[in-house]
Amino acid sequence: MLSNEADHQRRGSVGVACSVLALPSGKLRIVMDDVTNANGLGKGPWKHRALFTWKDFHQADLERLEDMSEAELAEFGFNLLTRLVIAHGART
Repeated sequence: MLSNEADHQRRGSVGVACSVLALPSGKLRIVMDDVTNANGLGKGPWKHRALFTWKDFHQADLERLEDMSEAELAEFGFNLLTRLVIAHGART
């Protein structure tokens, strides 16, 4: 989802950073960390605050996202949005 609007260089003071870690088992771990914006409402840098959660996937499963259930994808999005709302509320 890309926007045609100009980037006004503003961001929130809290966020969730997502990363992918390759494991020795061949699986991929999706890691979500709580982060805070060291630049107030600018574009960062972001500082790690705490581990939020992670989930391991077989690489083939992530290469075929269309095969993942709607419920599993919705759960991922729900957890991410819930965490952002909670983090925002804790900072205001």
